[in-house]
Amino acid sequence: MPRPFTGKTHTGIRHITRPNGDVYVYERVTQYDPQAKKTQTLKTTLLGILDPKTGEVRPTRKKSPKKEVVQAQRQRTGATDILKWVADQTGISDHLQQSFAAPIAQKIDTVARYLIATDGAPMPRIEAWQITHPTPYAPGLSEDVYGKLFHDVGLDEDGQQKYFAKRAQKLKTNPCIAFDSTTISTYSHNQIEARQGFNKDADGLNTIKLLTLYSTTDGQPIAFAKQPGNIPDVISIRNTIKQIKCFDVVKPVVVTDNGYYSQSNMAEFARNNMKFLTLVRSSVSWVREEIDQAREDLGKLKAVCSFDRTVSCVTRRRMHKLSIVRQRTRGDIAAGEKEAFERRLYVHVIYSRDNIVKDEQNLIEDLFELKQLIEKGETLSEAGQNKADKYLVLSRGGRGGRLKVEFNEQAFEKAKKYFGYFVLVSNEALEAEEALHLYREREKIEEMFNVQKNSLDGKRPRVWFPDNLKGRLFCQFVALGYHCFLTRAINNVKVKLGQDAENKTAQDIELERSLKRWLEAHSLIQILEWFDCVETTTVKTEKGTQRWSTESIRRDELFLKLLGMRS
Repeated sequence: MPRPFTGKTHTGIRHITRPNGDVYVYERVTQYDPQAKKTQTLKTTLLGILDPKTGEVRPTRKKSPKKEVVQAQRQRTGATDILKWVADQTGISDHLQQSFAAPIAQKIDTVARYLIATDGAPMPRIEAWQITHPTPYAPGLSEDVYGKLFHDVGLDEDGQQKYFAKRAQKLKTNPCIAFDSTTISTYSHNQIEARQGFNKDADGLNTIKLLTLYSTTDGQPIAFAKQPGNIPDVISIRNTIKQIKCFDVVKPVVVTDNGYYSQSNMAEFARNNMKFLTLVRSSVSWVREEIDQAREDLGKLKAVCSFDRTVSCVTRRRMHKLSIVRQRTRGDIAAGEKEAFERRLYVHVIYSRDNIVKDEQNLIEDLFELKQLIEKGETLSEAGQNKADKYLVLSRGGRGGRLKVEFNEQAFEKAKKYFGYFVLVSNEALEAEEALHLYREREKIEEMFNVQKNSLDGKRPRVWFPDNLKGRLFCQFVALGYHCFLTRAINNVKVKLGQDAENKTAQDIELERSLKRWLEAHSLIQILEWFDCVETTTVKTEKGTQRWSTESIRRDELFLKLLGMRS
């Protein structure tokens, strides 16, 4: 008869030899299982390793503690990495640090990158944007914070001018500097510079004028100034010349439109030994003399422009009399008197066959509009009145008769002789084609104004007071530096695509074609938004930090490589 089942457990010691010869000692708890009719192991505990010399059991090493996550963070870094690369390439962040106190510089840089990355999104959203994007200034920019920033920067003229000078120091030798203005419309009565003047948006509101210097050679804005909206462009040159002389710019050529042409402005450039290239109206008498002298040469094939065959151009030299009003008495000329002198000018006469019909149609439209205004009894501007005196004939039939407005056909026929002609004047020896190319490059400043208004939220002041507006405009100006450099860099990438096809595989060529099609179909903000999906996750543990980012497709990797961000 078998013994009865008691349910007791038995504790024993077991030795297990490993392949390397180590003997591990275990404590094992067992119990008999009557149903299975065999002994079952309930628990096994490692006591240690048997020391072969002493025969004692020594403990094994303690297990490493589990790695605990101390801190984890996930941020969108694709677009902001590109903007950080731009800051390094252009020196924008360094120049801000050298011009302003560190926190102010970081805040300006953060606002500028926000405006670029979001296509000018409203400023109240910047604090939420900062949560998911790394920025130079890490704390959140609330309304109070960026409002005070605009106010402080607007008052800090020293910091602004230092930044302008730093940007100018990076320009190449003999840069071509475009100078032009745009207007900001406003309903506000707090902006004391808001005046009724020429409104480029034609919305009838008071305007504030922005004067900007832009290097077409380097593709970078240099400086800006704010003026009342009723100040004519033509009287803005003198202060601009003084501002350029403050910068360390080697032999600049200042390019302006016909709104800045006057005899006094040319005299100011000549007096300050500064090179200029300006568009002059063909209605000026001495300019028409040069056009008449150049007609025969313009008709020759050698005058056809090599990069635009719809245009013919020739250059004529002319000794031209200029005069300035003396501000101080010097020699025999007292203060307030005119001082006359002669300078050699280079007159570039250009004939555009495509513009003949356009010029004629524009004059016809202007004359019909003037005729209607006069018949309605409305007051004309000074320029409109001068044009009406030249091309319209006013008469009345009988005593108290009705006003009759007719066209001066003889004046119109005389004007038709100069349709299609325009003239560029410089005081530097330039070939006609070179002058035309420099003037056409000036049109890039108009593209910059469009970016400032539509992509950087600059169409309205958005602030209450003039100092705050100056600070906000400065932040937008810094953002323009990012935009202009990145746009130019992307255009350079497009040029690189497709070159040296002999040394590339069919797969490489197809990849480049794919990238080129993609770049041509997307704007700058669309490209930044595309890369904004790239996220970087950072996990800090007690043992160290791990970081990883979203994978990229081959086309995106090629773009970053050609841009210069990847080796």
